[in-house]
Amino acid sequence: MPGSKILIVEDEGIEALDLQQRLTSQGYDAVDIASTGEEAIQKAKEFSPDLVLMDIMLQGEIDGITAAGQIRADLDIPIIYITAYADEKTLQRAKLTEPHGYIVKPFRERELIITINMALYKHIMEKKLKDSQKWLSTTLNSIGDGVITTDQKGLITFINPVAEKTMGWTLEEVKGKKLTEVFNIINMFTRKPTENPVSRVLAEGCIVGLANHTLLISRDGREIPIDDSAAPIKDDKGNVLGVVLVFRDVTERIESEKALRESNKRYREMAEKLREADANKNEFMAVLSHELRNPLASIHMSLCVLKRVDPGSQQAKKAIDIIERQTEQLSHLVDDLLDITRINQNKFKLELQHVELNEILRNTVEDHRPLFEKNGVCLESTFAPFPLYLEADQARIVQVVGNLLHNAAKFTNSGGSTRVSLEADTANGQAVIRVADTGIGIAPDVLKNLFRPFMQASLALNRNQRGGLGLGLALSKGLIELHGGSITANSDGPGKGTEFIIKLPLKEVPVERPRTSYKKASSQSRKVLIIDDNEDMAECLRELLEFCGHKVVVAFNGTEGIEKARKFRPEFVLCDIGLPYLDGYEVARIFREDELLKDSYLAAVSGYTLPEDLERSSRAGFDCHLSKPVDLDKLNKMLSEIPNQQTSVENTDAVSEV
Repeated sequence: MPGSKILIVEDEGIEALDLQQRLTSQGYDAVDIASTGEEAIQKAKEFSPDLVLMDIMLQGEIDGITAAGQIRADLDIPIIYITAYADEKTLQRAKLTEPHGYIVKPFRERELIITINMALYKHIMEKKLKDSQKWLSTTLNSIGDGVITTDQKGLITFINPVAEKTMGWTLEEVKGKKLTEVFNIINMFTRKPTENPVSRVLAEGCIVGLANHTLLISRDGREIPIDDSAAPIKDDKGNVLGVVLVFRDVTERIESEKALRESNKRYREMAEKLREADANKNEFMAVLSHELRNPLASIHMSLCVLKRVDPGSQQAKKAIDIIERQTEQLSHLVDDLLDITRINQNKFKLELQHVELNEILRNTVEDHRPLFEKNGVCLESTFAPFPLYLEADQARIVQVVGNLLHNAAKFTNSGGSTRVSLEADTANGQAVIRVADTGIGIAPDVLKNLFRPFMQASLALNRNQRGGLGLGLALSKGLIELHGGSITANSDGPGKGTEFIIKLPLKEVPVERPRTSYKKASSQSRKVLIIDDNEDMAECLRELLEFCGHKVVVAFNGTEGIEKARKFRPEFVLCDIGLPYLDGYEVARIFREDELLKDSYLAAVSGYTLPEDLERSSRAGFDCHLSKPVDLDKLNKMLSEIPNQQTSVENTDAVSEV
């Protein structure tokens, strides 16, 4: 099979090179040559070849047969022996390693190629058989019913754990015995033995159901009412090779007819749900396949372009941009799928903290404003006239609102508008967020299923818009519901815009604290460096800190931050994590390695404050981790309390020590 990776093990250099050239000319990938058994084992682990051509007589402490045995046992790689030695003793040793071929030198090239192809094919078939056997064994062992299989003589070949538990026998005890010796069944009313279904299946070759009111007498004498059926196991010619008997304990059904009726009702409902789930699964897989193939096709075509153009050309740059963009799209798809899966399996953990919703919403709107300006869409916002406090995962609230804003910008034509509002429903103790646009709208039949994965509204009014992955709304719904809230969508139809409404439970307003008057702190003035690519936020923070009496320098990317730090020699550094050129982690590492900067107190600034984020900041060299937006009260307190020797600061809601 051309393209397969082959490792050559031959201590005769000329023969090894000749063999490598032959394989290469036939389209195989001769990955490397080994001359000793030890080297063969090492290279097999390194390259994971599809096949090893192994000379038996090798230099070193172990010969080819010993090396082949270890490779076969540890790596399950097929071996073909190529040797001039074919004595009986050698053959017997070689057989123990279960080789996939044996070629005696000298040989013809055609003989070599045929042997290689047959070995590769055989290995593939063996692997498929092993996988099939593993799947079958796993299925039979995990199925909820008792399962027994017999051969064509009625001798037991297998029983699963459920059958073992019900009957009171283990597989080792009953294997090879007649089924009638351990599977004793009688009629519940007559107490007479019931015809063994396996005997009838073997005689008639058809599926046989157990008679009603059948009792199984277990090994310890328990009488267990059972039902189900036995079916023949046939080969491709219709010959009966054995029987599979499947049975279940129906004690509850016998004990209560009422319970049976309720159970049947539940089964019917479950069957309907399963049919619906199956239909949804098929639809889900079809859309997922489509969404995976689109970026993969773009990546594939871009790679074809890169192979045909000069590396520095405009076409090459365009192809690289496409690959990066499509790879990022695939990454987002995988991340969203994982989040949805965790939510559905109740394994998603929120990092709750006391937050103020006006501030979160205001920052999120401003972060997305450039996208609306780029698309020519007006973005308006109104907020509650007083603070609204929640116990929430700030990053996930930002993610949900950001997704709604992104959709609004994408599905609203230039000249349209989007309005974001926040109000308090004090009667119900809820905060209400509305995101309303004048975009393409949603048809009624789509609206009812809008929050299902991969659902997208009809784009009939604007075929130039891309539907996207369709996971954001499903993920948003799950995240909001984890917060104890709800999310709904309204639309008067295509072309009439859409409104999304988020409701989140409010928490009691904390004790009112005196407003901070940002006057010059009584403590010493600090030299502060701010590194943040959000210029507006950085400049505002600079003005506030300068008003408090500190000397402040601002840089808008990591490289600029390092340069200014070496001139300014800051005592305290506020560094954003997501920076152009050098990210915050790399900036921290450079600070810690620089003799002039290593004693600066480094504070990471990020919207993510999960334990793994704190750990990564710590590894990079940050002294603490501040959540966005930075709490100015806490920041002033830090600047006034951190002594020159850089002692640590107590944990607060806004400051996490790392």
